[in-house]
Amino acid sequence: MPRAAALDHLLPQVTAFPNLLFDQRRTASVADSSAETGRAEKDAVEEKTESRSGLAAAIERATIRHWLTAESIARPLCTRPWLEVQPPARAALLAGITQLLFMPREPTHAVVDDTVGWTRSRLQQGAAGMVNAVLRRVAGLRRETITRESCADWVERRDLLPLPDGQLLLLNEPLLPSDAVARLAVQTSHPHPLIARWHATRGLPIARQLALHGMMQMPLVIHDGRPDRACSDLAALSGLSPHSCTDFFVHHLGGAELAQLLQKHPKLILQDPASAQAVLTTQGLKPRRILDACAGRGTKSVQLALLHPGAEVWATDPDPARLRALRERAKGIANLRVCELSELGPYPRSFDLLLLDVPCSNTGVLARRIEARYRFSDHAMAELVALQRAIATHHRGLVAERGHVVWSTCSLDPTENQEQARWLAQHWRGQIVNETEWLPRGSIGDAAELLTDGSYHSIVHLSA
Repeated sequence: MPRAAALDHLLPQVTAFPNLLFDQRRTASVADSSAETGRAEKDAVEEKTESRSGLAAAIERATIRHWLTAESIARPLCTRPWLEVQPPARAALLAGITQLLFMPREPTHAVVDDTVGWTRSRLQQGAAGMVNAVLRRVAGLRRETITRESCADWVERRDLLPLPDGQLLLLNEPLLPSDAVARLAVQTSHPHPLIARWHATRGLPIARQLALHGMMQMPLVIHDGRPDRACSDLAALSGLSPHSCTDFFVHHLGGAELAQLLQKHPKLILQDPASAQAVLTTQGLKPRRILDACAGRGTKSVQLALLHPGAEVWATDPDPARLRALRERAKGIANLRVCELSELGPYPRSFDLLLLDVPCSNTGVLARRIEARYRFSDHAMAELVALQRAIATHHRGLVAERGHVVWSTCSLDPTENQEQARWLAQHWRGQIVNETEWLPRGSIGDAAELLTDGSYHSIVHLSA
């Protein structure tokens, strides 16, 4: 049964949370959980997702997306402290509450009966009874959905839950926290420390904007890597519609059709407009040799090769699996060379342009990388900053005199972005000549064509 299948897949996540398991989180989003999906990975994701029923996959995705909201509602209704509730019962409560509050088309009796039945098959009768009581109580909380326009003070209300379609779910009781930051964290399923950090650095209105964006299902966006060009060939393809960002198109078909499209047009790039900006900014430069040092699966590497057809583009990655995918992606791109890290040693000061698209907290792509929000912490941030600087230091000797370095992340945190760019400019004796922060665009209820991720990039010009 679909609900039982969804619960079977969610059960291991309960004990792993907040470090969601790799295979599971890859099926958590139709658009995949990476900011720049590789074709091989995307095919695997679609195969795994489509092997289960559509309802089972939808329940799994929704539960992961609304995890903290469901947990916050379940905690005060349980007869025991949350972490003392057995994992199968916790999985049942999370999935059941998610369906009752965020999947209104699912019949209440079916949600409750199937979830309680699955719990009974895993645990003793008492646990099933507790799950039954909590779910029926949650079903009684639902009142009606209203529009945001009809409730000007909705952000201050403790009885309203924002929904991804832009509506508001009115509850029969004011269950949400009275503190504005804590309430926003519960409403949008973001950790309180992350919302508090956004509140402290950007203010509550921007924190709310970012949190609501994180509730959205992000679209798959395609472009051909060449700006300022009439994309007549893309515009003529079926299943695509123009994105609000010029020269980008939203893909509306399934995974099989997408794979066929990319196979037929290997130079098309599956990439969000925010992610594309770091490379697009280099259009005015005239590099002869470029290095993409953290190439991953090669999205920005291909973009660099297409944008600078006269340059020799090198790409590498320390992870063997990503390097294999990178080699596959580079096929058919004449000026793109994939290499091992060890091959770079004989080329000191040889690269006019170095792209450092470094590992980051992913706080600009939390609508796409849902699992990244749950593992956010100050300790993890400090480790990332140290890793980013180590990566930069390792590649310092490869950049030519008067060369350029692009610092790029899909993060919104100044610690990973502006502060790192200034550190790089100071220690590498350079000057920041371009710096752009791209906040996520679009909010609940907006069309897919209006949505983008967030990103940051800067260009540092080195002195002689």
